[in-house]
Amino acid sequence: MKKTLLALSMAVSLVFVAACGEESGTAGGGNEGKNVVKIGSLHPLSGGLALEGQEMLDGVKLAVEEANEAGGIESMDGAKIELVESDHEGLPEKGVSEVQKLNTAKVAGIIGTYSSGVALPATQEAERNGIPFIVDIGSADDITERGFKYTFRLQPAATSFSKDFLKYFEDLNKKTDKPLETAVLVYEDSVFGSSISKAIKENADDYGLKILGDLPHSASSADLSSTINKISSLKPDVVITTTYLRDGAMLVEGIQSTKFVPKAIIGVANGAFSNAGFITDEKAENQNIMDVNYTINPKSETAAKVKEAYKEKYNKNLGPNAAYSYMAAKVLIDAIERAGTNDREKVMEALKETNYEEHILPQEAIQFDEKGQNIGARAVLNQIDGHESKVVYPEEFAEQEVVYPAN
Repeated sequence: MKKTLLALSMAVSLVFVAACGEESGTAGGGNEGKNVVKIGSLHPLSGGLALEGQEMLDGVKLAVEEANEAGGIESMDGAKIELVESDHEGLPEKGVSEVQKLNTAKVAGIIGTYSSGVALPATQEAERNGIPFIVDIGSADDITERGFKYTFRLQPAATSFSKDFLKYFEDLNKKTDKPLETAVLVYEDSVFGSSISKAIKENADDYGLKILGDLPHSASSADLSSTINKISSLKPDVVITTTYLRDGAMLVEGIQSTKFVPKAIIGVANGAFSNAGFITDEKAENQNIMDVNYTINPKSETAAKVKEAYKEKYNKNLGPNAAYSYMAAKVLIDAIERAGTNDREKVMEALKETNYEEHILPQEAIQFDEKGQNIGARAVLNQIDGHESKVVYPEEFAEQEVVYPAN
């Protein structure tokens, strides 16, 4: 009887010790076993943005696979990286609940979200739980303007996109004897499109650009005929547009079907014009469309290798969205490596000290300012030529001469 009681007592003690060990490892998500480090991917894998979300998830998966094949996290005795996939469906409330699930899964950090409307509440929930969150795509200025410690953004902010567009517009007008002077703004009406268009409208006069019309629409609109008719009646030199893939393609098709065709169609952070599917579409009306957007550095040998690897693995081209997701994962993995732990506080501190040079983006080393914004993030001017989008400005990244005006 005494032996039975002793055995039972030892078993209870072992369970208690194990439970305490698990509990101590969950604080901040850290120190939970050295053989696996979990990171989360939060993107739209269903709903209207599913195509883009899957491409971005594939970029994260490629980065994780490369890291694991290279030996995992060396500073943690070769710990392997486990990717926890989450689908926010393009819904802000779903983004919050998925962050909560990722918190329960004890991820060391999260990458996401493509939609600014989801990124804002998702990063707020991550901040509340002390989870490092790298925003791969999500342009709203407020994402990094709330004093958060755990939020970091790789892509340019909305204001930066707008400033880059206006500067490039001014420079190109100086180089042509047919400068463009009037424009309409066409954009999807969430915080994504609205914030970019607002910044352009507020500063357009300083760059010699007259805004004739301000035309918002829902990204889920089934019909843009009223927008198309308004453009035709205003007859602007240029249509400046911020959309997602579906509404952007609908807009271009509608414009090209009318008798009036503007001298240029220029996207600003446009989810269609830098989308691999839109670019490779054989429609003639897509030719010479421009987009001021984040992209891959066309002069980087590293970028060329990543594009090849992505194409071989997924049988599709590496678009800008997926490229930024890939780099967000690389940056997070690098921070975990330097932290030597999956403790979230230490990973956050490591992210603050990031100085990532071997990347595929058109900028100098990736570094974050005190707000968590990638200091060197910039947009470039891309233009569709054939079935490819080529960087045409600024000159240090240009692959070919710009066609301007395009029509």
